[in-house]
Amino acid sequence: MRPRVQVPAPSTKFSYLNWPTKGLVVDVTRHRSNLILALLCAAQFMLILDIAIVNVALPSMQRTLGLSAENIQWVVGGYALTFGGFLMLGGRLADVVGRRRLFVTGLVLFIGASMLGGFSQSGGMLIAARVIQGFAGALVSPAALSLLTTTFKEGRERNRALGMWSAMAAGGASAGLILGGLLTQELSWRFTLFINVPLGLAAILLSPVLPADAPRRRAKVSLDVPGAVSLTAGVLALAYGVTEATGQGFASTKVLIALALSAALLIAFVVVEKSSRQPLLPGRMLRLRSVVAGNSVAALVSVVLIGAVFFNSLYLQEILGYSPIQAGLAWLPQTVLIMVVSNIGARIATKLGARTLIALGTLVLGAGMLLFLRTTPESDYVTVLLPAMLITGIGVGLAFVSVTMAATAGVPDRDQGIASGLIGTAQQVGMAVGLAILVNIAGSVTRVSLPQGAGAVIAGYHQAFVIAAAISLVAAIVALIVIKRPSALAAADAPETVLARPIQPLSAAAQSQLLLARCGPLLPPDCVEEWMVGSSSREPLARSQRSCSSARQPSERTSAMSHRLDARSRHPE
Repeated sequence: MRPRVQVPAPSTKFSYLNWPTKGLVVDVTRHRSNLILALLCAAQFMLILDIAIVNVALPSMQRTLGLSAENIQWVVGGYALTFGGFLMLGGRLADVVGRRRLFVTGLVLFIGASMLGGFSQSGGMLIAARVIQGFAGALVSPAALSLLTTTFKEGRERNRALGMWSAMAAGGASAGLILGGLLTQELSWRFTLFINVPLGLAAILLSPVLPADAPRRRAKVSLDVPGAVSLTAGVLALAYGVTEATGQGFASTKVLIALALSAALLIAFVVVEKSSRQPLLPGRMLRLRSVVAGNSVAALVSVVLIGAVFFNSLYLQEILGYSPIQAGLAWLPQTVLIMVVSNIGARIATKLGARTLIALGTLVLGAGMLLFLRTTPESDYVTVLLPAMLITGIGVGLAFVSVTMAATAGVPDRDQGIASGLIGTAQQVGMAVGLAILVNIAGSVTRVSLPQGAGAVIAGYHQAFVIAAAISLVAAIVALIVIKRPSALAAADAPETVLARPIQPLSAAAQSQLLLARCGPLLPPDCVEEWMVGSSSREPLARSQRSCSSARQPSERTSAMSHRLDARSRHPE
């Protein structure tokens, strides 16, 4: 026999202290999540800031470095080309190499390129630095967004994080216009690049709070090099072609060659992906309707947004005579409203769903574009421009946050990097292609308008605004058709409901077998044998009832058995 071991009961000596360990863990987790969100949003702010901040400093760069009118555009175009071209590759690398590892690597490269550009002594050196900056941004952006979507679970928590992400992106665009003018006017254009150094260093120092990368598996992971090369080169050729088309037109030989090369490379990418074991863009991604619709709408909304910013910035400076700083400050009310509406949209998205929010945002955005048709050569900012800017700001705030939700919804964690790169690529391609189309249309209208002058230029702008409003309507229709309703999604995720069938009465033999299974352990062996012998008779139910009733009287059987044992003990044989 084993000795009994007495387990001591937990001591209650200090139970009155009520240590708040659970609440302390929850608070620490919440604070770390907020710090992660702040870090990722700051990185996105820096990337968007760098796109806009250089635009204001272009004239000073041209004078200092002696850049020609044809080459100065590549200070902006070089960044945009590499940033948009390498986003898909950066997203795939984030999934394979590690998101935090790629995030830090991209930041280090971005800081180095910013310092190289700030110390540039020639135009070629500056353009090379901007190209490296764009590549580094293509590594940081998808890594940051995938870290956000994997850190915050899908639903209300992720919606809140994406609302902050969209708000900081809008804030970076407006801050770039304002800071670019201030730094260029008060210090030097070089500080528009140097400003990235302290921001990037702060992000690197705080990077240990990010979730650690999973340990690498021993099995080698293919990066699908042919797919990455064909896609990246195709996007680069497309961006180059449409960028050149803004100045030379789509009929230019150089533009046609670039567009034909882009089409060939993208077709090759599709062929390569079908035969690849580990494709750069997995087919399972394209089978998600929300991902397809989210990226499609993201490209369309980007066309509308870049059209509004580009033409109205020209209108403010060329027609109304605003300085660069005044033009940047003119966009400040819209930026603040986008930041506020993005957070509100993230909260109501849980109830309305991304489908409804995208449709609502794109329709409001289209209405705001139509309000820009009121502009004239002598329009007032407060009564004409500001209402249209605020309406478009509401539409952008609702649309962009819901588009990001849709493009990342239902995507497993292992594919969040490529999903982040995909939506970034859709936005960049939409901006490049859409701006080229709108500029060419506006230019053709201006050339045929009479009389020539400010009125003809504004007529071209108005035609671009009408097309942008039509594109907003198409985006709303795409969202309503492709994205499923929230009720349909809930029904798809719910367990299948099986309708009850009418219960058929059991036969007599089946009833006897059922009663035997239930009452057999309670019956004596002789009753069981009698049961089995009589189961073939016509009255098994009656037999079972009599047997079970006798089994319900254990006291009588026990007393009878005890009398027999006593009799045997008194009269042994």
